[in-house]
Amino acid sequence: MKPIAPIHYWHSPHLPGVELSHSHHREFSYGRHVHLDYHVGLVQRGGQKFIHKGNSHALVRGELSTVNPDEMHDGLSLLPEGYEVRVFSIDPATLANWLPGGEHFFDRALQRRPDLYAGFARLHMYLEDPLADGLLAQSTLLTLLGDLLHLAPCEHRLSDPQLRFLREHLLDRLDQPHSLEDLAALFGLDRFAFLRQFKKKSGMTPYAWLKRLRLERSKALLARGMAVSEVALTVGFFDQSHFHHGFRQAFGITPAQYRQQMQSFTSRGHP
Repeated sequence: MKPIAPIHYWHSPHLPGVELSHSHHREFSYGRHVHLDYHVGLVQRGGQKFIHKGNSHALVRGELSTVNPDEMHDGLSLLPEGYEVRVFSIDPATLANWLPGGEHFFDRALQRRPDLYAGFARLHMYLEDPLADGLLAQSTLLTLLGDLLHLAPCEHRLSDPQLRFLREHLLDRLDQPHSLEDLAALFGLDRFAFLRQFKKKSGMTPYAWLKRLRLERSKALLARGMAVSEVALTVGFFDQSHFHHGFRQAFGITPAQYRQQMQSFTSRGHP
């Protein structure tokens, strides 16, 4: 009997219906089999060879394997040193609920899309973090799947009044978590339609926009002298290191430095 390969399975609470796995295979191989769900796989080290619907393929870094439910395939190492693979397993009912158009199918077993490979790899590694943000996770996965399945471009965008309403809604609730589903429901849209309309209107993802609103509000609070740790919680950064990193990335200095500079300026007699 071949040894069992080290493998880790888990679910993200933000992505119901999605199973994640990360494994390092050397001698272990998958015999011919089918799945009940969609599989998106990517190799980060080594390579995998597999038979899919009678055709032989080699999966290496920079490419994605995409398998529809009930499609026969197998999998074994392409190289003697084995391979490292990450997989998204997505329930068909979940995918149909997320994306428009009913049932969907990947058009080939191997996708040579380095851009999508990088996106799926970053998301999979990000989801190992128990503090992963749900809005970021949902938005990223739906965007990647929409590109992978060649869904039609969005023809509509949110209006200016709708965007202003959303901004005020979020500014009043910066310390709360937000999901893509909840934001979409504000406008009577499904998650995917909201995501595409928002990005077409603003040029940003909802997560990136919300993060910027949090950082902009944090500047006003720091300028008033509020403690950095208190500001982080008030604007919705539940991890102070993420607040520190995001603030420095946005404004070039740390929150503590900004607070000190603004307080020093005020103490010299300026309003």
